[in-house]
Amino acid sequence: MKSILKIAGFVLSFIVLVSCDNSASLQKYFIDSKENEQFISVDLPASILQLKNENASEEIKNTFETIKNVNFLALQLTDSNADFYTSEKEKVKQILKNSTYKELMRMNLGKASVSVNYLGEEDAIDEIIVFGSENEKGFAIARLVGDNMNPHKIMELIQEIKMNDDSNEMKQLEGLMSLLQ
Repeated sequence: MKSILKIAGFVLSFIVLVSCDNSASLQKYFIDSKENEQFISVDLPASILQLKNENASEEIKNTFETIKNVNFLALQLTDSNADFYTSEKEKVKQILKNSTYKELMRMNLGKASVSVNYLGEEDAIDEIIVFGSENEKGFAIARLVGDNMNPHKIMELIQEIKMNDDSNEMKQLEGLMSLLQ
């Protein structure tokens, strides 16, 4: 009986160890970075987004319902945090190199670069990640988190969305953007 319990314990331990993914995730990076005062962080609920036209098509309304929230994280480059900035930027790049993140596009804009990645399948995206950096100002990451988002429908939806300008979250986002300029 004891040997059966030992074998069962070993098998259970093995399953737990194998199922734990120790690779860094962007979500964990966001959570860890929010605790660091050098980062600027804003979380926007989907409720801050509104459709411009209440009579939008059912397809647009259904696509709108797939969005859960938007997260922004930024690190402004200063004279005193250059080494920290370089190491954090490299951490983000390494996370995005993980095979779970699929690259949608990459742009090099002189001093700045932008990459767009996603999690999920091409027709059922769970997260869209935009990572932009400018080596004289800093970097920012935006995450659009949803459930089975269709990228083509999301692009159509973007044209139909307006922001609730009076919300506290929007004021935080405006403050974030002014710091990065």
